[in-house]
Amino acid sequence: MNAVCSTPDYKLLLFKPNTARPGIYDLVNDVNFKKFRYFRLETPRAVYLTKQGARHLIEAWDKGIKILHSGLIPFDENLYFADYQNRQATGKRTSLMIAKIYNAGILIIFFNGYNKKSQQMKIDFCRWFIKKLAETNHDSGLMFNPDNCQS
Repeated sequence: MNAVCSTPDYKLLLFKPNTARPGIYDLVNDVNFKKFRYFRLETPRAVYLTKQGARHLIEAWDKGIKILHSGLIPFDENLYFADYQNRQATGKRTSLMIAKIYNAGILIIFFNGYNKKSQQMKIDFCRWFIKKLAETNHDSGLMFNPDNCQS
C-alpha cells in the first residue's frame, strides 16, 4: 500500500453474542447503522466458500429475506475480511469489512461503498489499515478490547 493512499470512511461495529439465540450476534453500539443489525456466525458448508479460504460464514436476514451472506477469510491471527453487498440492490457495489473475533464478541470495521478487486489487494489493504490504526493510536484499544467500543 503506498503512502498517498487515503483512509476511506469506516464504522466500528461491535456485535455481542445473543444469549437467547446461540450463534447469533447482535449489534450493540451503533443505532444508526441499518445495513444489518445482527448476524449468524457458523462454519461454511458451501464448497465455493471453502475454496476461497473462508473459515467462518456470516448471514443476516430482514423480514425473512437474506441480506448478508459472506465468508470470513483470514488475513492475520483472529482477523478476517469479507465483502458486504446489498442483496436487494440492483448495483454490484460492495463494501469491505474487517472482522476481529473475540471471546466476548466480534468487532467489524465496515467500509461503506469501499472495496478492492482482488483477494490479494483486499489482504494488503486490511494489513495496511490495521497497521495504520495502531500507528496513529486512533485505535485506543478498540481492536484489542471490544468492551471499549462505543458509538
